[in-house]
Amino acid sequence: MSTRVPRRDAVLRLRQLLICQQPFAYCDACLAFHLDVSRDDANAAALALSSEAGYARERRDCYGCRRTVQMTSMSIGKVNTAAKLR
Repeated sequence: MSTRVPRRDAVLRLRQLLICQQPFAYCDACLAFHLDVSRDDANAAALALSSEAGYARERRDCYGCRRTVQMTSMSIGKVNTAAKLR
């Protein structure tokens, strides 16, 4: 597990990506590619975002590479709540 502090812009860009791609989710490796950051930075941003209301870290199929791994996604049923918090 990463102990890196995520770059603020990586977290903001990840949040925007997840909102735009709802209901699809991406693994940290695919997020790194989409966000043009290192895999460690993508993981740190994903872990930080998963602690916010409306997001969860869970085992799912990645929309990009099709692997089944832990990833961060918007929580179903909390989408409107998350949008109101921004």
